[in-house]
Amino acid sequence: MTEPEAAELPLGEAAFRRIRTDIVACRLAPGQRLTERGLAAELGMGVSPIREALTRLDHDGLVRTIPRKGYQVTPLTIKSVDELFDFWALIGPELVRRGVAAIDDHQIERAIGYGKDITGLRFTHDRGPTRSVALRGVEAAGRLFDLLAEAADNRYLISAHRRVIGEVLRVWTLVIDSELADTGRRVAALADIRDALVRRDAEGAAELMRQHIEQSHHRVLRTLARWPSVVTSEVLPVSAVSP
Repeated sequence: MTEPEAAELPLGEAAFRRIRTDIVACRLAPGQRLTERGLAAELGMGVSPIREALTRLDHDGLVRTIPRKGYQVTPLTIKSVDELFDFWALIGPELVRRGVAAIDDHQIERAIGYGKDITGLRFTHDRGPTRSVALRGVEAAGRLFDLLAEAADNRYLISAHRRVIGEVLRVWTLVIDSELADTGRRVAALADIRDALVRRDAEGAAELMRQHIEQSHHRVLRTLARWPSVVTSEVLPVSAVSP
């Protein structure tokens, strides 16, 4: 099933997708203040769909409401990132296991398409992965995980997935410049999960996912521990703390 074009979406859904994409891509940085009127002017929408989108983003943990002051993109700290990956390690492998076990033929075709999006990025650049290439890998990974959540068809697991996946993708986006040298290995790991999915090897895919999360967890924490912003307790994009 192809996703509807933005013009066909209800305004609240279109606003939600646009703001979520900007948060995950860190165009709206961790800790950045937001207002309904400011976003409405920027996106060319009314205040009502923006308010609806921000309410959903608050529920998903990407935005938090500040009474009488508006909204804030949820800040990140070393502790919150550590806890995020701990939780992802609990639900990620189970989501993959259940999704692979229940996936249908149509969803398999979509998974193959997402897998091509991922594996096609491996050798795009002779000098190694660029930021734009790596970000496309992050986006493709998010679509693959969303597909597995859909296949798992458990509303509680889907809700937990929606709560965590945006945050995981946001953290990957933040550290991607520091982790470009490791992108090939991360892409290979996701391609291996895709291959296990196509074979309908649920246990194998779950174990690969567990390993992928564990390795990503360690690398992300090591990377963030070197950032200047960590001394202020909040993790900020490098550009926000550079002299």
